[in-house]
Amino acid sequence: MKRCFDYSKGKVDRKNRKRIDFINRMAYLMQSFPSTSKEVNELIDWLYYLSEGVDFHDSYVDLSRDDYNLELVKQLDKNKIIKEVWISDMHLYSYAMLLHEHNYWSNKDVLTDIIQELYFRLDKIIHPSDGSDRDYEDIKYYVEVDYVDEEQ
Repeated sequence: MKRCFDYSKGKVDRKNRKRIDFINRMAYLMQSFPSTSKEVNELIDWLYYLSEGVDFHDSYVDLSRDDYNLELVKQLDKNKIIKEVWISDMHLYSYAMLLHEHNYWSNKDVLTDIIQELYFRLDKIIHPSDGSDRDYEDIKYYVEVDYVDEEQ
């Protein structure tokens, strides 16, 4: 498996043990939600291994898939677009947002760099863009549920 990132030479500031434990637990939890992005999955692994204090190794199982069958971004009108997003990416975005807000100003080490990269990649996955640099006026999230056919 080809790596997209190399944080092997990065230094972790271990002075604040509670911070490291929090990041480690969040990264461990995040590993339960495979993203549609292989880069995001790798960043989560980097975050976990570096906060754990062990050498990075590639996952034995590639949890990402290519068959998510998500709809493409739809332009509803001049100022409104929608995008279908995988549920795991929504979970990961909420965790990454929490990590980013908790950690952003407190330390400047490799974990902060990974959290920032993770947050911005997930933000791009979650929020549709029309390619312009306009500010968002409003963001709405919708839930669609598919049920199992009773005849199966």
